[in-house]
Amino acid sequence: MIRFLSRIRASAKSVLVGCVSHELWLLAVAAPFLLFPNRWTLPAFTLILISWLCRWAAYGRLTVRTSMDMPLALLLLMAIASLFPSVNLSLSLPVFWRILLGEAIFYGLVNGIRQERHLRLLTGMLVLGGAGLALFFLAGTDWSAVRLIRLPIYQYLPSLIRDIEDSEAFNPRVAGMALVTLLPVPLSLSLFGQSGKIRLLSGAAVVIMGLTLLLTQSLQGALGLAAVLLFLGIWRSRWFMICIPLGLAALGWGAMAYGPQRIAEVLLSVNHPIGIGVVLRWDMWSRALAMIRDMPYTGIGLNTFPLIQTHFYPGFLLGPEGHSHNLLLQIALDLGLPGLVAFLWLLASFGLTVTRAYRQCSDQNLRALLLGLAAGVLAFFASGVIDTIWTAKPVVILWGLLGMAAAILKFGNENSGQHENSLCFSPPPPRALWLRVISPLFRHGVLLAVALLLALVWFIAAFHPAAPYLNLGAIRAHKILWIARTTGSAPNNLLQKATEPLRQAVVRDPDNAHIHGLLGSLYAWEGDYPASFDALEHRVALDSRNPMGYYAPFEAWRRRIQRETEYDRWDDTLRVYSQWMARFPDRAETYVLVAIVWDQYKGNQARAITVLRSGLERGAQPGGLLSWYLSRIGQSR
Repeated sequence: MIRFLSRIRASAKSVLVGCVSHELWLLAVAAPFLLFPNRWTLPAFTLILISWLCRWAAYGRLTVRTSMDMPLALLLLMAIASLFPSVNLSLSLPVFWRILLGEAIFYGLVNGIRQERHLRLLTGMLVLGGAGLALFFLAGTDWSAVRLIRLPIYQYLPSLIRDIEDSEAFNPRVAGMALVTLLPVPLSLSLFGQSGKIRLLSGAAVVIMGLTLLLTQSLQGALGLAAVLLFLGIWRSRWFMICIPLGLAALGWGAMAYGPQRIAEVLLSVNHPIGIGVVLRWDMWSRALAMIRDMPYTGIGLNTFPLIQTHFYPGFLLGPEGHSHNLLLQIALDLGLPGLVAFLWLLASFGLTVTRAYRQCSDQNLRALLLGLAAGVLAFFASGVIDTIWTAKPVVILWGLLGMAAAILKFGNENSGQHENSLCFSPPPPRALWLRVISPLFRHGVLLAVALLLALVWFIAAFHPAAPYLNLGAIRAHKILWIARTTGSAPNNLLQKATEPLRQAVVRDPDNAHIHGLLGSLYAWEGDYPASFDALEHRVALDSRNPMGYYAPFEAWRRRIQRETEYDRWDDTLRVYSQWMARFPDRAETYVLVAIVWDQYKGNQARAITVLRSGLERGAQPGGLLSWYLSRIGQSR
């Protein structure tokens, strides 16, 4: 009986070990269902969980430990928490599944690479995958969306491939950012690799990817590529650092030669193809910063920027925008400031991992691969200054780069000094002073994570006392007002839950116009029109102090540069509110804001009445607020 049980136990362990050894294959099967969420996504994710449980049962651990574990755990925690403030889970869940897939890819690579041939195979797959991605984008990009120069070749590039999720061709800027994130791997291998075959294969991939990147005419890709070339050049020779001051001097000379005022006129002009891009980005970034200020703990909800910005933070010129067009802002919006801290911590851990692996390995090919991985993450970060693919499908490339670096260090630690092979891993050399200081922090990741979170919570509460109340109240208000504006009726039983924390917030931050605006909208849907009007009056008074500086900073800068000193703040306030009234004709509050300016500050009650009546004619809701204000004006006359 004992022998029989021993055989069963041995057979069971053999099955578990076999499952673990095929983890990357299970991940490959599950990945498409997480990348393109559908009804099979949850069963597919179960495959990944099974491989983790099998590892736990076979080896007594869920995963190999890495220096990136704690920031990854914090990112995942904030991704789960970010589903709570989301006003539309259909937008949030696809990005949530991509974050889960990304972390699964990271740990799949860390645990799945156990032999030298695995490293070589995955290196080849990265190179071939980059070339394949370029060919994929050649046949699947909407070349009509290229903005700078229309080349004759575009008419010969058919868009044969469509995104499964939305049945549209890929945006050339997204394609450019994806390519520049993966391009540094073959570029580094072709420049610094030792094997002739690897250099030849990588060189061919660089040509294909580089030509496709050029065709995308992506400024984001160009910015990422410039960062990559500078990084690789400085790594090759410290003399390349002279490019930084020389480049800054050349830019300064060019700016002085062209004229600072002429440059500003181009960059801040809505009628210039470059200027409109700059202006819209400043518009988006100012709205994103306002959202982060109001909801610093949780963010606005994964991938809900287009809804929150349109419904609650309208800018001056903005229409519906898919994201904030900045990597760090988008992460703070999606995951809150704790999520942003976790991401920056993850990048720092990645840098430490690459540095340790590079110092520990003497194989030139593997060192070139590590340089390519580091440069790829740098390109992702640099291109994210003016745009981002954080919420897009190509973000999985980033997770692959992070996972490969961690896997290489893990492989080196397990095999250093055990046998002679071409990778030549050796025991870690004596650490530099800065590594001896930083490394213990990463070893005690749990304590550091808790300390960082507590410090962040304290810091926000100390400098922004209204933040806890405003964050909670904004979450509830956004959900209630989203329902009200899409269905025409608000859940009355929830209105009080939203207004109470906002009342607490306005006591601590009375100069926040957005709090008054939310309260005004909530009171209006509750039917308390006098309270709604009072809150909206406060908003008008606060907005009018500097409407262009708050809602259209590019316009305020243009005036300063051109030394325009004569302008009326109430006309500026009307410019902003009139934009909102034209874009959102179904919202009663915007008509009331415009009418308040005409009635109380411009002294034109007839114009205010006309505005309110136009709102009623267009069916703006809640219509009772407009009728109440009309009767108030009638009584005052």
